[in-house]
Amino acid sequence: MIFVGLWCVATGLGLLLTREQTTLVTGLARGALYVVAAAALHGISLFTHEAVHGGLARRPWLNRLGGMLCAWPVLQNFAAYKVLHLRHHRDLGGGQDPDHYSNYTGRRWLELLMHWGRLLLGYPAYITLIPILGWKHGTASERRWVLLEVVAVVAGVGLAVAFVPWPLLLHGWLIPMVLINTLVNIRGMSQHTFLPEQDHPVRGSRSILSNPVTRFFMCNENYHLEHHLYPRVPWYSLPELHHALRADLVAQGAPFIPSYASFVLGVLSGRLQREARRGSTDG
Repeated sequence: MIFVGLWCVATGLGLLLTREQTTLVTGLARGALYVVAAAALHGISLFTHEAVHGGLARRPWLNRLGGMLCAWPVLQNFAAYKVLHLRHHRDLGGGQDPDHYSNYTGRRWLELLMHWGRLLLGYPAYITLIPILGWKHGTASERRWVLLEVVAVVAGVGLAVAFVPWPLLLHGWLIPMVLINTLVNIRGMSQHTFLPEQDHPVRGSRSILSNPVTRFFMCNENYHLEHHLYPRVPWYSLPELHHALRADLVAQGAPFIPSYASFVLGVLSGRLQREARRGSTDG
């Protein structure tokens, strides 16, 4: 509910500022409010991940409903995501891992191009391909849920376009969704990309230590290594789990990074790619 409230406040203030004369101050304020609205929507969507692992509610039907309601505002498909994410956990970095790009091509240059595409424009591809891949790998029951959610999301978009005032749709959803593209791409890419041992239980996942504000809006998903080791641990207990395991994980070569900014700089400079190649060669 905190994220819903933040989104409402940021959107409401942003709409008020659109009535004011555009100056440097109002422009910067509107930009900051767009970031808050995007971070809040992104935060809501992260509880979809919690529902995948059954941690959103004790009753299965309520857990599924909560997962869908958290996914739909950002055009995600909970049922399809659940199919693929659980496959990812069962076979990290292996032949059945849908997040392992070498499973889609044997060409190193094309795999690298896919990584760059993910960093820049990954989210539109994500919301398009996840239902397709979830349908491909799902059971008959899971496919019915995937189809139901596709229909629900398409209908919801149609109703929003028809009945929601355009200024609210633009400033409260469309512009924040453009920013969410960047948030999702960086978060998703930081978790397993450019690691030399992508199937290793410790060195195959990366945690971003970050700062309290980022951890709040990320719902502690920055502790991704710890989540992979203990996927049933709820999001609010991940910092405690990290502190309990940190010394042992460091001793095992856990690929901790201090911030998302340092991860992006590492990718743009090529440092992480070089380290991954050198590590795989040494291994």
